[in-house]
Amino acid sequence: MKRIPAMTTVLLILLNGVSALAAPHLVADEPGFNFGTIPQGKKVDHVFAIRNAGDAPLNIQRVRPSCGCTAANASSPVIQPGKSGEIKVTFDSANFSGKVGKTVFLDTNDPQNPAFSLTLTGSITEEIQFAPRQLNLGQTKAGLSKEVAITVTNRGNRTLKLVSVKSPMPQVAARIRKDQLRAGESGTIDVIVTPRAGDRMLSGYLSITTDNPQKSEIIVPLYASISK
Repeated sequence: MKRIPAMTTVLLILLNGVSALAAPHLVADEPGFNFGTIPQGKKVDHVFAIRNAGDAPLNIQRVRPSCGCTAANASSPVIQPGKSGEIKVTFDSANFSGKVGKTVFLDTNDPQNPAFSLTLTGSITEEIQFAPRQLNLGQTKAGLSKEVAITVTNRGNRTLKLVSVKSPMPQVAARIRKDQLRAGESGTIDVIVTPRAGDRMLSGYLSITTDNPQKSEIIVPLYASISK
């Protein structure tokens, strides 16, 4: 039986040790992106560049956006050592206003950072403001009408047209007092609710249609408890 020289044994141990220490390392030179100020309803598309600075393949096991308003996917599930990849992110600002921050988590086999985070930040201006945000009529008697009003304000820089207002609920009627609102101008929508004798409660919504391409529809929830 041949004996392995001592020097060869030491070399094999060192090589095995180096191999055992091999690991991927995810790096993003710009892990944060500020999209500035955008009008409500606009979608933000951004590509984050990432690379594997380690010496073993980097496996992107899952891409997890922080909320349903953000979609993200990886260009490749595996990035070899020294190679680069992309994370494509889309954020829908339709239901947001003011300053926002959204995070996308990358679950990887990087032992130093198994949940790597990428962030989107910015501000969203609301070109169409409306109040109240929902109509809660409280206790309402069957057969008696209750009237409430919604105020719509045009915060954009061009004239806003209120095209229509409707509800799938037959107990609800609505009318627009002024359908053309100049920049900075406010208008009123009158809402008349007349519960029926068999109603115990109302739960629905109003749909306001506009000519604003970023916010062509405004949904206003409506609730009421019905007494006899």
